[in-house]
Amino acid sequence: MSDDVSPALNIAYLGPEASFSHQAAIEVFSPSTNVLHPIPSFSAIFSAIQSSTHDFAVIPIENSTNGSVVQVLDLLSQCGLDSSAAYPDLEVVAEYYLPVHHCLFVSSTSTNPDIRTIYTHPQVWGQCNKYLSSNFPPNQVERIDVGSTSAAAQLVSRDGNASNAAIASKLAGQRHNLICLAENIEDEPGSNTTRFFVVRNRHQRTTGLEQYLSSRPNQKQKYKSLITFTIPHTKPGALADALAVFNQYHFNLTSIDTRPSRKRNWQYVFFVECEEADNGNTGSIDDEEENLKNLLTDLQKFTESLRHLGRFQDQLLREDGIHSKS
Repeated sequence: MSDDVSPALNIAYLGPEASFSHQAAIEVFSPSTNVLHPIPSFSAIFSAIQSSTHDFAVIPIENSTNGSVVQVLDLLSQCGLDSSAAYPDLEVVAEYYLPVHHCLFVSSTSTNPDIRTIYTHPQVWGQCNKYLSSNFPPNQVERIDVGSTSAAAQLVSRDGNASNAAIASKLAGQRHNLICLAENIEDEPGSNTTRFFVVRNRHQRTTGLEQYLSSRPNQKQKYKSLITFTIPHTKPGALADALAVFNQYHFNLTSIDTRPSRKRNWQYVFFVECEEADNGNTGSIDDEEENLKNLLTDLQKFTESLRHLGRFQDQLLREDGIHSKS
């Protein structure tokens, strides 16, 4: 073995195995050269990155049909270079779009299934509403939440009851030797996509994303930044003043979300993703980073708290609306 072979990276994802998070981690970080670790909760994942026991983590941030993952937003609100932050060293370094396809599974021992109970992750009900309403209405079939789709598959496999079914990925069904009764039961097959963030500790100078990033067919190589801030809510126009700064520096707002700050009632944390606008300029990366620095300096004048949580390549091909995927 040559001396320049990179050591295996330790990658955290929301477990158990065969979850959609596991599938995303496999596609971003090859399991043949890295070690993928299932972690039972989002808070444990954030703690693992903050303590540098893992090099990267792959975490879901939003689904195209069911919206944001609020548990992750709440944890991100505790990140950033701030003495009061629970995870001050965590930063976002990449995003990944995973097409999500749901399947209905029963136990391999079920010769004549009579489904009375379905298990899956809470977000999946909304993603498969049309199919479930037509075939398994809630007044006839009980719906039970579990921690992940892979946990649902594991439960049905272990139980072996012909009246139980699971909604999970094809990977989970294969892993637990289940029988697939229906594929692609999501409301809009081909359109259901989950976006993931790749995060790391900013003090860990780990590499390993280069192959993934270079494989994206995104020739423009636009960059996004994730910024969180709070504003003085009693000041008229405070939010408008803050958002005007993005326009001043030619940043396109691609996403805005809010969550309670949990520091005082009726104060909210704003999550803004912004992208450098294409003005026909051919500025260098250094110029773009300087423009971002100036934006943050001016934005601080209109906010009570401000944190920059990462800068990463935009992996969405906006000109045709199709996510990029190798």
